Amino acid sequence: MSRAAEPTRKLTRREELGIESRRKIVQAAGSLMGERGFAGTSISAVSRRSGLPSGSIYWHFASKEDLLAAVVEEGAKRWFDALPGPEVLPASPLEAVEALLEAAAKSLERHPEFLRLLLLIALERAKVDKTSLAVIRRVRALAHERLRQMMVTLLEPFGERGAELAPQFAALALSVADGAFIAHHIEPADTDIRALFQLLRRALTALARELLASNGDRS
Repeated sequence: MSRAAEPTRKLTRREELGIESRRKIVQAAGSLMGERGFAGTSISAVSRRSGLPSGSIYWHFASKEDLLAAVVEEGAKRWFDALPGPEVLPASPLEAVEALLEAAAKSLERHPEFLRLLLLIALERAKVDKTSLAVIRRVRALAHERLRQMMVTLLEPFGERGAELAPQFAALALSVADGAFIAHHIEPADTDIRALFQLLRRALTALARELLASNGDRS
């Protein structure tokens, strides 16, 4: 006999305030680090931006590095949550890839501060502790894995060879996303992220068809 689910305990007012304080701190830190980088963001600056005292920040986070890890993890969750899951994607592999790329482009447009922060931290590697870099690498690895799964779907008709090439296609897609984002910030008026992602889809499709043709030539 299955046990009935226990009712969810209602949060106390103090717990609610704690959650809200943490949210404000992470939001302020993410905004500042995206503007100034990790080294250029001080706890006092986060305090001013969030409107909370430094003591509150250190109550939630042991160090600035700990705060950075939270900022990256929150940003990654928001970005990945914006991508559609396999259960709502079109059945056609090409349409599924197109839907995912469209969602990724929209997410980059809505939350540019997340990718900007990752790129800034990558340029500040010497100033960031190993734990924070490990968090960033984990986020990049998750993005690569999500793209790899997308490419597996696209290349499924091509059998084992397609599965072998999926990681390379994913690396290409991630590099294009990085480049599109940088170009958008350098020349925002001349860079259309969605158009670049559509071009990426066409390029990946062409590569997949070339793969199919080469497989046919070998048979």
